[in-house]
Amino acid sequence: MHHALALADAEGLVAVTIRRLAQEFGVTPMALYWHFSNKEELLAAMGDQLFVGLPPDTDVTAQWQDRLRELVLALTTALRAHPAMAILAAPRVLQNDEGRLLTEQALEILRSAGFPVDRAGEIARHILRTAISLVIEQAATGASTDSVERAHDINTKRSALQSLPVDQFPRLVEAADALANCSDENAYYGFGVDLLIAGIDSVRLHSPPRA
Repeated sequence: MHHALALADAEGLVAVTIRRLAQEFGVTPMALYWHFSNKEELLAAMGDQLFVGLPPDTDVTAQWQDRLRELVLALTTALRAHPAMAILAAPRVLQNDEGRLLTEQALEILRSAGFPVDRAGEIARHILRTAISLVIEQAATGASTDSVERAHDINTKRSALQSLPVDQFPRLVEAADALANCSDENAYYGFGVDLLIAGIDSVRLHSPPRA
């Protein structure tokens, strides 16, 4: 599995095939078919691997908002280790023990906050999918790890926005720097999770009594 993860990190999911992995191991493809019947099974196993080490051990005495924030950030951190594979996480979250425990913990936190069963389930689903989507969206931007190339990409995006007609897109032009610059990924994920938690807290105020 390590080779599959490394290959996806380096070349993307499209490069991950039974044949390619067999070449990496120096064996025939048939040798791997004993473990995976097809590429779909291989990708499923890779998706399950993303949840290893989850869920985090949150402090049960802490505020529910803090516990939920820690849980979501733990998930985004795990996915950020292999951003090209984040898209595999959503269909596998309830198909492996770690993903199920993560969801169980989210539901427990939400129930302890007073959400009824149905609403807790809805929110848990949105929480997990939003966390996964944050990583997928950021990975899709193709941000370079090279500082010079990253700065060039940011300047190109900023210049494109600033060159728009001011009379037609005044707010886009004035926000060009904020929209183009995402050099601090920790801040990006932290703020995204804060917005999510704030929204859930707002929903709680308008939820029916716990059932």
